[in-house]
Amino acid sequence: MHGLDKSDLKAANERVVLNLVRSEPGISRNEIARRSELSPAAITGIVGRLMDAGLVHEERTESQGKLGRRPTALYLNPQSRLAAGVEITTAGATAALAGLDGHITVQAEIAFDEDPHRFLTAIHQCVLSLTSTAPAPVLGIGVSVPGNMDPETGRVIASTNLHWRDVDAIDLIRPGIKQPVFWENNSNLSALAERWFRPANLAPLDDFVFVTLKVGLGTGLIVNGALARGARAHGGEFGHSVLYPEGYRCQCGNRGCWEEYSSDRALLREYGSSDRTIDSQGIARLALEGDPRARAAIESVAESLGLGLVNVLMALNPAAIALDDFAVTAWPIIEPVLWRVLRDRVPAYWLTGLEVFPSMQTPLKGAIASVLSRYFNGSLGSVLLP
Repeated sequence: MHGLDKSDLKAANERVVLNLVRSEPGISRNEIARRSELSPAAITGIVGRLMDAGLVHEERTESQGKLGRRPTALYLNPQSRLAAGVEITTAGATAALAGLDGHITVQAEIAFDEDPHRFLTAIHQCVLSLTSTAPAPVLGIGVSVPGNMDPETGRVIASTNLHWRDVDAIDLIRPGIKQPVFWENNSNLSALAERWFRPANLAPLDDFVFVTLKVGLGTGLIVNGALARGARAHGGEFGHSVLYPEGYRCQCGNRGCWEEYSSDRALLREYGSSDRTIDSQGIARLALEGDPRARAAIESVAESLGLGLVNVLMALNPAAIALDDFAVTAWPIIEPVLWRVLRDRVPAYWLTGLEVFPSMQTPLKGAIASVLSRYFNGSLGSVLLP
């Protein structure tokens, strides 16, 4: 094995320091030296280069050092580099720019088009406009797609909700765009967002499942700290595991799939309203306000949601499970139902330490996180570039 050469070691040390500043805003040079085990002289040089690149800035603190000089605190300049994200849904697409802290500063909407060529061409034009007029270098573009895809080639193999089959989406998005483009399933990106933007004072989510409930049911899996995609990048399709063999026909063609009983689509069916203006969030709000029909629908879906989570728990033994969409709004109703089902059907020792919680993270934030995580872990090259 060969060690890092001098330039690689220099870049690696710069990345270590920048990550400490990112995760611990206000950290001092002395603390960075202690945590990184680099010499104070090395830290001075690295911080100088990061400041010259516009990535960090320093502020004097109120307290004084040993010789009466006020020490400095280091902070990230989040707008010094940008990440672009795109979320594709059945309602349209959203494109956005965000800083190194993940805060979205620019956002644009693209109307849905049933023709994937026209839809993706419109998305391409929007992304090209955002990146070419961005006020700072754009590191890359992350794209979220609902469905099975090859993240290496950008080919959408199958998206039942979009009604896409074998769509070479990358060919329609990439032309003229200088930055790298990264494609990923929407549920995987929600999981990535939850992990990447988790507060530093909380334990990292290294074995974790994110359950998306909007327009079907998907699961993003983090195993040993990394996305688990499976042999052909189709892993985590628990939404199409079968709860009831003779149950409702699913859009995938099978019967009794978990998503037919636990997604927003299932909630609308359970509620049984002919009012086309109401959605899953509206039903959740009605349930919280005391509407008996809405509450019954929420509880029915929560029961099925719990049954599916039993399979997830027994298969993966995660430390935590997050749920989005209407589960966030109706959490006071959903949480006790979930735990009742889990305690009835899962051995108590299997549930020890398990965290189940609602999440506000989105595939769009995950698309941004897919770029930022690559930048901060060195996959995009030196942190000083571009």
